[in-house]
Amino acid sequence: MHIEKVSHLTLTYGISNLDFFRGVKVKPKNLLSLGNVDPNQEIDIYSGFNMYLEEESVQKFLLPNSNQNIDWIDFDEVNDLESLTPHEVAELLYLGHAYTHLKSPFYYKLQNNYVYLTLPNGAKKVYYRYLPHFYQILATCITNKLASTYRERKPFLRSRHRFQLLDTSIIKEIDSLMVLGTVLDFGEIQIKGQELTVPFFLAPDSVYQLKWHEPTMLIEKSKLVGELKYYLNSTEWKLKILAPELLEDSLNF
Repeated sequence: MHIEKVSHLTLTYGISNLDFFRGVKVKPKNLLSLGNVDPNQEIDIYSGFNMYLEEESVQKFLLPNSNQNIDWIDFDEVNDLESLTPHEVAELLYLGHAYTHLKSPFYYKLQNNYVYLTLPNGAKKVYYRYLPHFYQILATCITNKLASTYRERKPFLRSRHRFQLLDTSIIKEIDSLMVLGTVLDFGEIQIKGQELTVPFFLAPDSVYQLKWHEPTMLIEKSKLVGELKYYLNSTEWKLKILAPELLEDSLNF
C-alpha cells in the first residue's frame, strides 16, 4: 500500500475489484471505461468510450466475474459527457494508456470521485477525490482477508466467529508509513488461541517497482515494523509497534 496525498493517489496490490465494491461507501453512479472499446457495449458518442449507466450495469462491470483488468472513471450525469472537450478526452486516453495524470484527475464537468487503473502486473492505481474512501475500503479488505484466512485454517470453527470491522482510526495510526509504502503479509498470519496476528512492514525505497514488477518481491526487502492483532473473544483490533524508530523516521520524512 502506497499513498501520495497531494494527488490523492493510492497504489496497492491485493485489493480486488470486489474488495473495492464491497468497501467503498459512495458507489460510482456511472462509469466510462478507459480501456479498449468493446463494440458490443454501449458507446458514448462524445468521448468514444464505453459507458456503463446506473447501478446494475456498473456492478456487472466492476465485479470479478467481468474483466479483471479494468480501467475507468466515474461521472455524475450522462449529459455531462456532452461538455467534454477534445483535449479532455485526450487526457482521459492518456490516463488509460500511461496510468498517470497530465492534469488533475478530478474533473469539474464529470464530478468524478474516482479514477481506477489496473497496471500490467495487476496492481491497482486509484485516485480518490476523498482519501477517507480509501481507508474504508482498506479496512473492509483487511477484515475480509483475515476472516477468510482464519476460516481456511480453522474450517471447523468458521461459523463460530463473526469478525468485527477494523476501525479506520487504527489504519490512520500507520498513515505516515503508507506514504512511504507498507506491506501486510497475510501469508504469515499467526493464530494462537484467540489471538490472530498479521505482520506489517515498511517497504523499501523501490516501492515504485510495484508498478511494473512482481509485488511480492517487496516482502523480502521490507523491514518489520509491527503487528496488527485481532482478538476473537473480544472482537478487538490492536496495533503493536515493534520498531518505533521506523515509525518515528516516517513521521519526520
